[in-house]
Amino acid sequence: MDKELKLFRLTNAAGAYLELLNLGATLVSWYVPDKEGKLENIILNYPELEDYSTNPYYLGSTIGRFANRITKAQFALDGKTYHLDKNDGENCNHGGFNGFHNRIFDYKVQDHQIVFSYESPDGEGGFPGNLRLTVTYTFSDDNELSIEYKVLSDKDTVFNPTNHAYFNLSGKGGTICNHELQVYAKDYLVTDAAWLPTGEIRPICRDRACPVSTTVDFTKLQGFNTFFIGQSKHLATLSYKDRRLDVYSSMPGIQVYTGDYLAEPFEPCAGIALEAQGYPDAVNHNHFPSCRIEAGEEKVYAIQYRILFINS
Repeated sequence: MDKELKLFRLTNAAGAYLELLNLGATLVSWYVPDKEGKLENIILNYPELEDYSTNPYYLGSTIGRFANRITKAQFALDGKTYHLDKNDGENCNHGGFNGFHNRIFDYKVQDHQIVFSYESPDGEGGFPGNLRLTVTYTFSDDNELSIEYKVLSDKDTVFNPTNHAYFNLSGKGGTICNHELQVYAKDYLVTDAAWLPTGEIRPICRDRACPVSTTVDFTKLQGFNTFFIGQSKHLATLSYKDRRLDVYSSMPGIQVYTGDYLAEPFEPCAGIALEAQGYPDAVNHNHFPSCRIEAGEEKVYAIQYRILFINS
C-alpha cells in the first residue's frame, strides 16, 4: 500500500459504535448493546486490519464502479464497447481487480460523520470517465447508519454502488440460519449457473418472514444469491431474537447473499449480505433500469440500516 491504513470510530449517545477503514471506505464493525448493555459486533470482520488488503469476500467494502456481475466483462455505451477486468471467470464482478474495495480513500472527519473520497481515473477497471466519489457514513443516536454515495464523472459512464457488509445479529458467531429475513419485493431476477441475470423477471412465491435456514441447502451450499426488485425504499428486514435490522435505500432493489461460499477464517453462512443496489448487469439488458450517468451530472445514492431492539 502506498498510503497508511487508518481506522476510525463513530460512537453515538448510547455508547454503540462502528469502525471504518480508509481502505475500500470499509465498514469494519458495528457494536450494539445486548439486554445487559454488553456491546456485541453484528457484522463479520477479519482478525487483523492487514487482512483487508486481500479481502476476497469484500467484507464491509464500498463496491464499485459497478456492483455485482457484468456478462463477459464488457458493455456498450454510445456505440463503443468497453472491456473490463475478468475477475469472475469470463465475467466482471464488483468492479473487477481495480474495484473500490482495493483503493485507499482520502478522508475527512466531521460531527457524527466520516467522509471518504476517491478519484477514479478514466479507464480504471475498463470503465470510462474520470470519476469523483464521496462516501459519507453517518451514525445517529437512534442507531441508524446512513451511507451516502455522491458521484460525478467527466464522461458518460455507468455506476452502481453498494456496501458489502455481512450481518450476523446474534453478535456471538455461528451462522445466520436461525435469523428471519423479510424482503419487501414481489419479483426477482432469474440467474444462470454463473449468477448472471438471464433477463427474466419472475414473481416470488412468498411475501412473509421466514427463517433463513429454509433457504439454505448445506449439502450443496445453495442459499440466496438473488436480486430482489424493491416495492419501496424499505427493502428488507432481518431479525434475530430481540434485534431487528431494517434496510432502506434510494436504489431499486437488493442483492441478498447468504454467504454460502465463505471460508476461513469464517464458515459458510456466517453472515448475510444485504446489498442495496441497481440491477446487476443492467448495462447488458435494455429493459432493466439504466445505471448510466451523464457527463457532468452529479448523482446521489443512499442506504440506511436501522437497528431496533424488540421488547426492550
